[in-house]
Amino acid sequence: MFTKKLQTTCYLLLLSCSAIGLSTSQASETRVEEVLHGYMSAWQEHSIEKISSYFSTNVIWYDLPSDSTTQGKLKVTKAITDAFMGYVPDMYWAKNGDVFVSGNTMTYEWTYGGTYNGSWGDTKIKNKKFSIKGISTTTINEEGKIISQKDYYDMYEFQKQLGLIK
Repeated sequence: MFTKKLQTTCYLLLLSCSAIGLSTSQASETRVEEVLHGYMSAWQEHSIEKISSYFSTNVIWYDLPSDSTTQGKLKVTKAITDAFMGYVPDMYWAKNGDVFVSGNTMTYEWTYGGTYNGSWGDTKIKNKKFSIKGISTTTINEEGKIISQKDYYDMYEFQKQLGLIK
């Protein structure tokens, strides 16, 4: 009798723990996706202040095409907004497809585009429309701030659309 009660109690405890783990995981995924939604909205508003508000103090940004890493909220804010908004005043950044979440890290596909007006090295570029695809991996901390962003995109296609390469 005692053994049966102990088995039942253990079984119920196991089910409860599983349910708690599942709801914690779902809550975590929801929070991560909420941060991503807000962050992307800040980019759509072209608000450098709002974009910056999503970064932790020691955020790290890795940009694959330039193989560069930038660290620190002020440096990352300047580098990432200069890179993607500097010469593209009408820029858009739209998430495509699903968001894959593992713990506090999300991976997602996106399209970035607009009209490029500015310099690329010694070449002046005027009114060149472009649209490229990429993937980012973004990790947030417990406070919902981005601690790491890694961007992977097709620089060849970008330069081709700008008329820099054939």
